[in-house]
Amino acid sequence: METGLKGKTVLLSGASGGIGSEIARYFTREGAKLILTYLDDERGKAEIKLLEETLKDGRPPGEYITVVADLTVESEVDKIYKAGEDKYGRIDILVACAGVWSETRNVADRPLKEWNMAFKLNSTADFLLTRGFFRNLRKYKEDRAVVVYIGSTAGMIGEAYHHDYAATKSAIIYGLAQSLRVEILDYARLGRVNVVCPGWCATPITEEMLKDKQFVHEITSTIPLRKVATPKDIAAAVIYMASDELSGHVTGGVLTVGGGMNGRLLHGELKPITEDLKPY
Repeated sequence: METGLKGKTVLLSGASGGIGSEIARYFTREGAKLILTYLDDERGKAEIKLLEETLKDGRPPGEYITVVADLTVESEVDKIYKAGEDKYGRIDILVACAGVWSETRNVADRPLKEWNMAFKLNSTADFLLTRGFFRNLRKYKEDRAVVVYIGSTAGMIGEAYHHDYAATKSAIIYGLAQSLRVEILDYARLGRVNVVCPGWCATPITEEMLKDKQFVHEITSTIPLRKVATPKDIAAAVIYMASDELSGHVTGGVLTVGGGMNGRLLHGELKPITEDLKPY
C-alpha cells in the first residue's frame, strides 16, 4: 500500500526506546529520511547503536542522522532542529515519542518534585519539540505537515497511582493536540495533528513484568483482545497517522491501540487463572 512517505523528513524523539526504535524501522521501510533523538545515557547509547545497525543493514538501508539531546532544555532542542535543517532543510513530520513512566505512589505521598519532573519530561518536552517544528514550517512553507504525539490510555481513562503520568498525557491529548490542529494551519494549509495512544505494550521496560502470569492475567482482565500490544502495533498506527495518503482527512484524532481496554477492574475478585495467557 502506498503511504506517500518516501522522501519525507521525519523527526522522531525517543528513538532508542522499544516503541521509538520500531517506529524508526517502519519509516525506513517507507523510504523516509530520519532525524533520531536520544538521551545521552548508557541505555540510550546501547539501544541507539542497535537501532543504527538495523537501519544500515535494512533493505533499503535507512537514511538518517542521530542527535543526542535533553528534550527539556531549550538550547538542546534548538540543536536538534539546527542539525536537521543543516542536513535536510524542511522537516515534514514530527513524531514525539519520548516519555517516562512514573513511580507507583498514592497522590498523598507524591513529592512535588516528582510531579513537576513528570510534566517537564512528558509535556514540556513535547511543547519544545512542537515549537521548533512550527518554526521550521514557518521557514519552509508547504501545504502539508504532520505532528503525531504518542499519548497513552492513561491520559484518556486515568491510571491510579500514576496520576502524574496520566495528567501529563492528558495535557498532550486534550490540550495541546486539540489546539494545534488549528494553529498548524498558519504554516501548512493541510497540516494535521494527531495522537496515538498505546495501552499496555511489550517493551524492554515491561519485559520482566510480563513474565509474571498473574500480572498478565490482571492487566488483560479489562482488555477484550486479552493481550498487550507490541511495538509493531504502535508503529503501524503511527505510520497511518503520519501518511497523508492513508489519513489525509484526519486531524485532532486520537487513535487508541489498547486492545479495546476502556477501564480498570476496581472491585471484586478476578476469575482464577484457567489458561496460560500469552502476553502478546
